[in-house]
Amino acid sequence: MDLQLTTLAHATPGRMLAFAQDGTLRLLWDDATLRIALFDLPHLAALLEDWAQEEELPLLRRGYYRLEPAPNGGLQLWLNNVGLNLSRDDLRTLTSLIAAAEERLTCLGKVVRTRPFGPGFRKLGAPQRKSLWLN
Repeated sequence: MDLQLTTLAHATPGRMLAFAQDGTLRLLWDDATLRIALFDLPHLAALLEDWAQEEELPLLRRGYYRLEPAPNGGLQLWLNNVGLNLSRDDLRTLTSLIAAAEERLTCLGKVVRTRPFGPGFRKLGAPQRKSLWLN
């Protein structure tokens, strides 16, 4: 598959955030490439901002994103069911990368909107109502 990417933010040679032609974002982090829906970017940014305010939080969760302590003393960032093991310096780098990408998307005219219960969240099925009046 030939995919053209527009670089939004670049941290180091193996770490960048890019915009794909299909309207999604690609986070390239060392050997991993993660697909992020455009409307999910504010959730990830909010999670990283919460962590930046107080770095010793036991667990943070926003939408599909979760940040928790790793057994090796670092942190694990979970994007749905895919995890990255990061040091605190790596997480600071990722936080600045996401902030720069949000700013660049705004400049490019791509409006990043938060949909609190949109496609970025799992739908929970409600059980069918049982009729109280059975004859």
